[in-house]
Amino acid sequence: MDDLLTNWLLGLIAALLAVLVLDTTGQEFLSPLDPVANVLALVTFLSFVLLTGAFLVYTASFRDE
Repeated sequence: MDDLLTNWLLGLIAALLAVLVLDTTGQEFLSPLDPVANVLALVTFLSFVLLTGAFLVYTASFRDE
């Protein structure tokens, strides 16, 4: 599971860096990638929210002990 998460995060970082590089090279190269960048941003935000929620639930489980 750790390898899957690590590979997914590395792929996400590489994709976001590629979008930044294409943004500096010109708008004509970036226009087709706008939907991909929006999906990556949405997935990143939702995964952050889910992981934060899971962490809060996990830490709250120790409250009664």
